[in-house]
Amino acid sequence: MKRVAVLMGGPSSEHDVSVLSGLNVIRALAGLPQYQAVPIYITNNGAWLVGDERVWMNPGDALRAVDVAFNALHGEYGEDGKVQHILGHHQIPYTGSEALASSIAMNKVLAQKILESEGVRMPRSLVLGAHNLDTRTVLAFAPAPWIVKPVSRGSSVGVSKVRSHAELPAAFQKALQYDSKLIVQEYISGREITCGVIEGHGGEDVRALPPVEIIPPEGADFFDYQVKYNGQTQELCPADFHGAMLKLIQDTAKKVHRILGFRHYSRTDMILKPSDQTRRAPELYVLEANTLPGLTGESLLPKSARAIGIEFPDLVSHLIERAHMV
Repeated sequence: MKRVAVLMGGPSSEHDVSVLSGLNVIRALAGLPQYQAVPIYITNNGAWLVGDERVWMNPGDALRAVDVAFNALHGEYGEDGKVQHILGHHQIPYTGSEALASSIAMNKVLAQKILESEGVRMPRSLVLGAHNLDTRTVLAFAPAPWIVKPVSRGSSVGVSKVRSHAELPAAFQKALQYDSKLIVQEYISGREITCGVIEGHGGEDVRALPPVEIIPPEGADFFDYQVKYNGQTQELCPADFHGAMLKLIQDTAKKVHRILGFRHYSRTDMILKPSDQTRRAPELYVLEANTLPGLTGESLLPKSARAIGIEFPDLVSHLIERAHMV
């Protein structure tokens, strides 16, 4: 029987969502007799509490009696390479991408530069810091509306859709609550899509799952943090894409996974912009990539996997076995 440390929580703006992912993984492990779950709850200040009794331990002691770690953390600390360094130092196999790929993906500016250098289409972006928040720079960069977001956060934390010059200062301050730098992107209007991939399944090195089309509820500006987790968003899975367009979406998700050096699984968020010319195909833009997609009851990657017959416990088991192969 493999003892599986399930890491959840963490000193992150996505702490609560991570706890939901971790509990979902633990429930799945309860029905898999080959595994024994060892819950590891990491507090907001970084303390490791182990087992159902939540006994405080340092990471080395917490990991001493486990065979593999299931990384159910999201956001900073768990998804930026820090916890990967800890697990690697203690020679514990773990699910998800390794430290370098994780840190690259968490830095949206660096990830965009790498992806664009490999021909991936992304929205034009402008990087600003607390020292150069000149709204005139944004006006010269692109017409409104804009998307403003922190450089290093996930789950749409700190993100705003800005419709006018007057709204920029408030959006800047919101983003700077989470990072010392922010990104202003041109707003791309179109169909919002996400596509997950998993490695080593179905005879493929990297298998793309069915895409999901995301339709926020009426009145919502975009797929923001609240809309993602309140259950009110319409999620079409599998989305209504076929033929060449389906292939493009899935190939793009696989391409992003490979370019950024991800491992085991990932999810890429995209926008399909209608062409302004009737005979031209829509344009597919990549928004960002997620190294540790959510695994809650509302999360999109498990829904995509279920659409092709991979139930959640099977997905969890597959990821654990991939981690243990390293």
